[in-house]
Amino acid sequence: MGKTVFFFDIGHTLVTGAQASPRRLLGAALKLNETQTKTVGKLLMTLPATDPETVGRAVAAVLPDHDPTVVLGEVRRLWEEQTACVREIPGATALVRRLMEAGHGVGLISNIWHPFFVGFQKRCPEIDTWADFRFLSYREGVKKPAEALFEKAVHAARLRGFDQWWMVGDSYELDMEPARAAGMRGLWILHRPERERGLLADILNGTKPAPEGSVADLVDVVGFLEKRGLL
Repeated sequence: MGKTVFFFDIGHTLVTGAQASPRRLLGAALKLNETQTKTVGKLLMTLPATDPETVGRAVAAVLPDHDPTVVLGEVRRLWEEQTACVREIPGATALVRRLMEAGHGVGLISNIWHPFFVGFQKRCPEIDTWADFRFLSYREGVKKPAEALFEKAVHAARLRGFDQWWMVGDSYELDMEPARAAGMRGLWILHRPERERGLLADILNGTKPAPEGSVADLVDVVGFLEKRGLL
């Protein structure tokens, strides 16, 4: 058996956060339309910025009909909230510890911006320390489901001697599908099946490929991997 690395999504896989996405929260605060909200959302996730002022100026630049001072104020407020709202999903650190103890590699592939990642580092410091690889959208300048992000992760893992790669995430479209295209195996954390009815029907009908595994909750991952002989 070759060396295996497990790449994890962060939000809704290892941690939870606010009830809505950053783009939705900022869109509501600034009363943006859907097109503006999507534009701002892509910017938040792909801008390599580590301070709210840089993000605020960039957001104001794509919203010329909004007061830049108001935009910056809302970005600062959201930045603080995003850092503070992060909570570890029960079992996340224990799972990653088991993988490390079993000799596996660990990586992160996530659509994320800096304040939420800082919150993740504060709430899950061991996972952050143990991660061999980090492919974060705001650092890479591209978001999932871009296959290039997953291909880059596979290439980096190969250089480190890993020849088996798993993607663990809660989204079929953002995690499972592009991971498969890049040659990874997929483990779907299907804790929100009501949001995936159409995809589940497509998988059952054979119009979309099933991932190698699915579990209802993060704590079920250990049992799945034990059955596969990976733990």
